[in-house]
Amino acid sequence: MNIVLSNKREICGNILSAVLGETGVKRLYFGEYFRGEPFAEIEAAKKPSILVETWDLKGIERILEVEGVFLREFISIYKDIIVYSLEFPRECSLCLKGRIIPHYWSSRDNIDEMAREGRFKGEVIDNSTFLVFYENRLFAVKCNQNLDINVKKSKVEFRAENMSKDFVLVASGGVSKETVLREVSSAVENPLKIAGLRAKWIKSLLSKTRPLQTKRKDFTDLWKYCWYVILTNRSVIENHPILVKPFNMPTKYVFRHQWLWDSAFHAIVLSLYDVNLAKEELYNLFYAQKPDGRIPHEIFLSKIICRRLWHVDDYCPWTTQPPVLAVAIKRILDEKYDRDFAKLAFEKLLKYDEWFSTKRDADQDNLVSYIDYLESGWDNSVRWDDPVTRLQEKPDYYHSFYPRARMAPVEAVDLNCLIYIQRKTISELAKRLGDHRTSEKYSTLAEETRRKILQYMWDEETGFFYDVYEDTHEKILVKTPAAFLTMFAKIATQKQAEKLVKHLFDPREFWTTFPLPSVSADNPKYDPKGYWRGRTWINMIWFTYWGLVNYGYLNEAKKLALRTLELMSRGPTCYENYNSSTGEPIGAPDFGWSTLVIDLMKDLERRKILD
Repeated sequence: MNIVLSNKREICGNILSAVLGETGVKRLYFGEYFRGEPFAEIEAAKKPSILVETWDLKGIERILEVEGVFLREFISIYKDIIVYSLEFPRECSLCLKGRIIPHYWSSRDNIDEMAREGRFKGEVIDNSTFLVFYENRLFAVKCNQNLDINVKKSKVEFRAENMSKDFVLVASGGVSKETVLREVSSAVENPLKIAGLRAKWIKSLLSKTRPLQTKRKDFTDLWKYCWYVILTNRSVIENHPILVKPFNMPTKYVFRHQWLWDSAFHAIVLSLYDVNLAKEELYNLFYAQKPDGRIPHEIFLSKIICRRLWHVDDYCPWTTQPPVLAVAIKRILDEKYDRDFAKLAFEKLLKYDEWFSTKRDADQDNLVSYIDYLESGWDNSVRWDDPVTRLQEKPDYYHSFYPRARMAPVEAVDLNCLIYIQRKTISELAKRLGDHRTSEKYSTLAEETRRKILQYMWDEETGFFYDVYEDTHEKILVKTPAAFLTMFAKIATQKQAEKLVKHLFDPREFWTTFPLPSVSADNPKYDPKGYWRGRTWINMIWFTYWGLVNYGYLNEAKKLALRTLELMSRGPTCYENYNSSTGEPIGAPDFGWSTLVIDLMKDLERRKILD
């Protein structure tokens, strides 16, 4: 397999990743621990011109022109080793500079505080090698030429003067000093070996994926590229107390932890490749479940960033995320039933659902609430603007029910569709495992949740489903793709589905250039580039596609899927989200849940829409 992309300037290994600048590595990340900024910047009077730029399984190669001199630049990453090389005429005089700093600290005060506490330390090994320590991790940089190394209390700066013709810089990270130093020394001596190992490693990962036979070459490239993304975002964290199994980071360039609903989407895609990898994706989430039943929002690599962001001395914040877990579990067990996994999943889902009933359903109406916009997964959505204001107006009232609430509690339509699916899944698992009492109980609970969604959230006048406030059941009249989850969950009536489909294909609402913006385009706050305020997200398209299929709207599902594939195949791209007005990819590159389009392509192929 070979993929050539234009303008792809990112490359990743295990928990190491790099983003290229005009020359050299603009950003180098090792886990949450270190960042190089810039890792390698060539000093020149004029900006370089990039004449050729190619990306394949070996790495990224570029031909540059700097002040009339032609340079060949190459970067490759295999697991936790990065090799950067530069070839240029011997008569050319260039120098290189870089610095390594703690990754997630932007405040100088925080960096100095960390240095004072002894959590950051630099050590010079020799005139071409240095180490940086942080917590229980270390990061090494080695060059095939002498470096001027300056270790400061909160960063390490380095510089290479009068570079010779073939320049090689290697970095690696890990927990063992001896291993890391051995890796960088070996890679400096044989940099091409890293590129070969990288290509071999990725090809072996992709060897199980049967090619999608299609008349459209661009869709085939997208198919291959999405498999590359989902499989190479897989990470292994040595000696971590919670991340004990391999898992997928959403993207190694930006989001470097394990998230709850992201991993559920990853497991759905991985089940098409290897059901054991799909199960493995969920084990850390099971392991992280708290004694009260909550499955956390995310699992950080380090406690320190969790303390800084959430004020919690733990690897996990106090919130949860949309409960897509049951959807992933059902998909895995439908692919291949495993009684042991089913029993484990049943026990975890049962405790999780009990937590929702106890901690997120103050009015005990079998509809559960979000109390923090971040646990919704829709972070800054227009959906939460009024609920945030409402809490600010009556904080004592809402905090009497939910002390940590950051918005007035919202019984969200998508949340309760997922809770309905979760309760049905618990009932089905219990029945198959022989626990008929629990099966009957959760069948009744699921039906009550379905009934309340129809009772409180449907608006006949506008023909749409809306979120409601928990205390009053007053509708929050903001139209979002969350409504289409009523079709995914098979809750909407056929007549309601018909009205929803009209909204979906109205260009004034959801049928934008890239369909399904995260708020309807006729909303005054719609911003096609706004994060959850108008961008398009592939997970919402996935839910809506299967909702259309559920209600027999096969041509409409095909239309939605093909529009999505056409836009993503330009490149191809697999970004976090897309400008809903122009179709431009924005957000983080190589984003895991955007590979859900693989599932759409598989279904289109099964229906012979793709040959």
